[in-house]
Amino acid sequence: MKAVKLKRMLACWIALLFVMLAAQTAQAQKMAAAIKDVKIGTVKTPDYKDSKEPNKNYWCRVLVNFSTSGAKWINELDVKWTVATFNADGKLVVMRETVTYEDIEDSRIHRACVYIKPTFPRKYQNRSQFDTNSIAVFVELIYGGKRIAAYENGKVGKLPDKWYEKVQNGPTLKGQLLPKSKTPFAPMDYDFFEHEKVN
Repeated sequence: MKAVKLKRMLACWIALLFVMLAAQTAQAQKMAAAIKDVKIGTVKTPDYKDSKEPNKNYWCRVLVNFSTSGAKWINELDVKWTVATFNADGKLVVMRETVTYEDIEDSRIHRACVYIKPTFPRKYQNRSQFDTNSIAVFVELIYGGKRIAAYENGKVGKLPDKWYEKVQNGPTLKGQLLPKSKTPFAPMDYDFFEHEKVN
């Protein structure tokens, strides 16, 4: 008798799991997004009221503007960045970062960004500052494990067509591409950007 009850309970749990997975899949299928544009620019390290020394470095900021539809609220959305440029020897340098955002509300423009450290052009390109025209970006919006939008900002230099596919499994330079929360810009313009997930 206990074995029968246990089997029934197990069957109920499995059925419930299938219902939940089906609901999640249906939600992912109707979720849609559109990337309006990607902007690459430089911004100076911010000076704060109590700063003792003036800041003079410039960071490279990569900004994406996008919209969503299909749900009033999205609990979590991943923005996956692939950024490519060339070093001083003409070799390809690829950087990746995935940032998870929470509580994304429908019917408005959303903004997310990442930054490249200010030391990057000096260390890797033998330049005093960023050349934003030499930076290529491929950004993807991932919901429920599925890509719902993607955008390439254009070809740069010797990069081949669909370069982001060719470098997918290649080496990446770690620690240079940072989410906003890991930079001195973290508290600035807080309501302008989507909220990063707190881990």
